[in-house]
Amino acid sequence: TKTTQSIIKFKRLHSDEINYYLASKEWEGKAGGYAIQGIAATFINFISGSYSNVVGLPLAELYGALISIGYKFNNDK
Repeated sequence: TKTTQSIIKFKRLHSDEINYYLASKEWEGKAGGYAIQGIAATFINFISGSYSNVVGLPLAELYGALISIGYKFNNDK
């Protein structure tokens, strides 16, 4: 078992920004209520950790874990 931590900080949002985002409906069905790769990216002023973890799957960490257990990537098509 392994975990990956990512820290995201949003700027202080004005009520107009909140209303705009809510009206966009982009937040619907999103874990945490936002999509970092969408409109919400304009509100984020700090990220520490794995961006791909916030999107949904920590790719660099997954790659490292696979390599550490001896997985061989095959480039043959």
